[in-house]
Amino acid sequence: MMAMVVCSAPFLKEFLRELEERGFRGWTLIPKVLGKGGSSDPQMDDDVWPGYSGMVIVHFPPDREGDMRDLLREFNSRISPFKAFMFRGVEEV
Repeated sequence: MMAMVVCSAPFLKEFLRELEERGFRGWTLIPKVLGKGGSSDPQMDDDVWPGYSGMVIVHFPPDREGDMRDLLREFNSRISPFKAFMFRGVEEV
């Protein structure tokens, strides 16, 4: 399985630390992404829309789905912007 998380850059270290503490060891960080979510202001790192987000892609076994879902819901309840997507049936090649 795979999760893709986009969150405000100041919270990336906290999220990565929590991943490690909960035993999720396989992740990739894209430290700066720009864009606009459906319910948040744009983050374009410019004078008009300051700030940017980061993206974390996490690969984990299917039996950890519930643990990942709990972690994502916890962060979603207290961090903004924070958006997470989970993908099943991801093939590793």
